Amino acid sequence: MEYYDEELLEAKRELERKKYTTLETGMYAGEELIQFADRTLPGSDICLPLPVRFVEMPEFVRAVKYPSGYAPKWIMTSLDTLVNFAFNRLDIKDGDIKAMGNQFQRALRNLNPSIRMKEPVLSGTGQGNEMLWFDYTGYSLDGQSYNRVYLIKMKGSVLHGVFNCELKDKEKWEMIVEKVFMAVEEGC
Repeated sequence: MEYYDEELLEAKRELERKKYTTLETGMYAGEELIQFADRTLPGSDICLPLPVRFVEMPEFVRAVKYPSGYAPKWIMTSLDTLVNFAFNRLDIKDGDIKAMGNQFQRALRNLNPSIRMKEPVLSGTGQGNEMLWFDYTGYSLDGQSYNRVYLIKMKGSVLHGVFNCELKDKEKWEMIVEKVFMAVEEGC
């Protein structure tokens, strides 16, 4: 009888999870329901949905996680700082994002030849902006990490976005990250 009860509980959990599959309703990352709110990147008219419970990374944490001083301009992080969305707006008016993606990959390989990088994917945002992304696994202060790099052609600039989390949490976040970057909008 206990086995049957466990099956019922699991079925009930699955039904509950199916209610939360969009950025509007919220999405599950593992067992945690993540809610989203639109945020505008400072000093821009670019907005995107980000987890409500994420905060801007404090300077003292930024100094530890990015000791070289080359931290992205805006970093939103989970409260434990293990999951991050980071952004830079690059003042490149007519950049070829495929060529830029190749340059980013080359630079990453030069810095750390041990990272495992996948081929770039060229697509578009929901608003129709050209977008290129690639992912790789590497190492950070927190251990082995999963990283996604996005380049999105905007009007008069390129949005450079980065997502990272612990490698063990990659599958929990992949669909969420994809939907967040697909929802990037300009002029909001």
